[in-house]
Amino acid sequence: MIEKNLKLEYKEALNYAVKQLAYRDLSKEFLKQKIISKGFNHNVADYVIEYLCTKNFLNDQNYAISIANSYIRRGYGHIKIKQELKARKIESEYISIALNQIKIDFNILNRLIDRKLKQNIEDKKEIQKTISFLQRRGFELSQIKTAIKKYITENTDIT
Repeated sequence: MIEKNLKLEYKEALNYAVKQLAYRDLSKEFLKQKIISKGFNHNVADYVIEYLCTKNFLNDQNYAISIANSYIRRGYGHIKIKQELKARKIESEYISIALNQIKIDFNILNRLIDRKLKQNIEDKKEIQKTISFLQRRGFELSQIKTAIKKYITENTDIT
């Protein structure tokens, strides 16, 4: 009887986990916490996570790369992406792999600079505000300075 109840609990937990993954991808740790918060015990959650990993329904490396690419497209830098992946409880090994596979799109960075500066390249205060804005979006200071110098060079009237 106990074994039958345990099998039923595993099945219910697995169904719950699959429904959660149908809505969106989740990290192993985050899904485990959701299963436990639903009232299943740790052993059941561990079993379900392991089962989903062996069937390749749950893969933190692919999840990390997917999230990183999504944030790059939306105009965020490596620092912000790293914070987001940590918040989603991704292992640091997978975070490193994801960050190594993505490249900063300087076209997006230039559009962000253009949106903030609006050709106002003479105003030092506006340039400083733009730098702060880009740092909050997770770009490294060296990337920002390079992009702003290029932007100023391209938008300076030579007469």
